[in-house]
Amino acid sequence: MCDIERVVWGDLLFLVNFCMDFQCLFITARLLHRRFFLWRTVLCAALGATYAVAALFFETSGVVAFFADLGVCFLMCVGSFHTRREGILRCLLPFGLYFGVSFAVGGVMSGMASLLSHVELPIGSADTELSSGAFFLLAAVGGGLTFFWGVFCKRRASAKRAVLRAVLLGRELRVECMVDTANLLRDPVSGRPVVILSERAAARIFPTALLAAAVKADTAALALLPSELSHRVRLLPAATVTGGGMLMAVAPDLAWVDRGKGEVPCELLLAPASLSVSRGDFEALLPAEFIA
Repeated sequence: MCDIERVVWGDLLFLVNFCMDFQCLFITARLLHRRFFLWRTVLCAALGATYAVAALFFETSGVVAFFADLGVCFLMCVGSFHTRREGILRCLLPFGLYFGVSFAVGGVMSGMASLLSHVELPIGSADTELSSGAFFLLAAVGGGLTFFWGVFCKRRASAKRAVLRAVLLGRELRVECMVDTANLLRDPVSGRPVVILSERAAARIFPTALLAAAVKADTAALALLPSELSHRVRLLPAATVTGGGMLMAVAPDLAWVDRGKGEVPCELLLAPASLSVSRGDFEALLPAEFIA
């Protein structure tokens, strides 16, 4: 019986896993329209890469190794997506999607590696298989392209406009919106994104009593509203550059967003607030996910 000795370069293994984990976390954030925290994702990708290297020194397999992998991946998702406003259980969805993205990216990488193994690369190959150096280069390029694609989409979205049309209790509103990548407000119960309306625009669709309560976030006035109005209101914690507080958002009967290719029905909430509309060319801030 002969022993087979295999040499593994730890630094290369770390870098390959880091690139793969980073781009999978990034793609997961984009698919779920979650906020992407760059440095937190870098640290979590580094955690996953460190675990991949450390696992070489532990003789574990089967169920133990499987649950260890799950635990590390869950910690990576918690570190990348958890916020103070949301419980840790909210990380289960990105946790599950992360696995799907990992399998998909791994399949693509394997296919590309198989294709490139037949190409004579200057960094070399061995035995018709892609060399470790070529695989790292492939992972690094893929991770870099994924990141810069996201930055490009974010800048592209920040300059876009859209038209919002909404109906509330028989009143119809049509406003020009500016896409705001910083608008990450979302109802934690229904998951609906929140569109910020100027008070002037809100006055055209909100009943007077509802508008007065919503603008001031007056919960006492909310109790005096008719049930047909009060059951539409959602109280949301909001943080801005000037501080934090409560925001009242209202669910319209119907809503459509036109991004230049025709109206598309969507579910959202409308929240009146003081907006600077000195140029008068927009009256609402639309979350970037509507044009992503």
